Amino acid sequence: MKEKILVTGSAGLIGSHIADKLTSLGYNVLGVDNLSGGYLENTKNHQFLICDLRFKNEVEELVNWFKPEYVYNCCASAREIASIFEPSKSLDDNYLSYINLLNACIKNKFKKIVCFSSMAVYGNQMPPFSEDMECKPEDIYSINKTAIEWSTKCLADVHDFDYTIIRPHNCFGERQICDLYRNVFRIWFNRILRGEKQIHIFGGGEQTRAFSYVDFSLPCYVKCLEDFTNGKTYNIGGMNPSTLNEAARLTLKVMGVEDSVEIVHLPPRPKEVKHAYCTYDKSVEELGYKEDMSLEQCLTKMATWCKEVGPKEWFDEPLELENDKTPEIWRRKEKE
Repeated sequence: MKEKILVTGSAGLIGSHIADKLTSLGYNVLGVDNLSGGYLENTKNHQFLICDLRFKNEVEELVNWFKPEYVYNCCASAREIASIFEPSKSLDDNYLSYINLLNACIKNKFKKIVCFSSMAVYGNQMPPFSEDMECKPEDIYSINKTAIEWSTKCLADVHDFDYTIIRPHNCFGERQICDLYRNVFRIWFNRILRGEKQIHIFGGGEQTRAFSYVDFSLPCYVKCLEDFTNGKTYNIGGMNPSTLNEAARLTLKVMGVEDSVEIVHLPPRPKEVKHAYCTYDKSVEELGYKEDMSLEQCLTKMATWCKEVGPKEWFDEPLELENDKTPEIWRRKEKE
């Protein structure tokens, strides 16, 4: 009998790729998502149901029916900086949803969870961030992710299930959603496709990030199902840091709009870490992580896909809180 694997957030970037890959490998996969930050079109190659993990009864009904042996939790509202202006939403979409899921799975005696955390848990420390560094979260999103990691370890110790924790960073690629508060490459691509003449960078643009093309990370995500990864934490993602200015120039280049679209710098966002990238030795040695294309080549592939699907409407609900520290382009009064 095929092992049952539940993949949450399977209408999003990472979750949809994982669900499709596991399905192709012959597992009995069920993907779920509430579609608040994902596209139904991303689920066409795996079994899928709409489920909102924020509601305990809904989650328990799903898990009682499907009875997964393994779980990939990719469900998240990954609006890192926006989370300080929507703390309740961040709590519900991240920590509450995760605890509801874990609680139901424990009751059903599942075997293992592959838990997607975030590089954000490292906070404002000296990069590159290694897996043995202390968690020092800077914002509400990363506080939630840190709580998720700690809760997983605590509950696994008491309730006898296995886990692997993944800390991805700045993941991008085909199937990424258009959210005004996150996914910088998708924001830039979509603005260009919508005919806008500016793309924006918060601050001076010398912030450094190691952008992670999803195709490189996917084999490692799947390998985290294996027993040798139990109880371990992995940074999985980009090896080569770039500045946001460099990334923006590449975006204009691969879209062929270097002479018609302007890069505009906006005031810095509060709580944004300037330099954030990770070590990759552990993922290379234990999971076989590798990259065989440059950032420009990866963006060229993503640009081709973006042009095929065309311009998209934004996921753009109002923030819960606004003040003079809210980025001006995020303020509701500026959009009405």
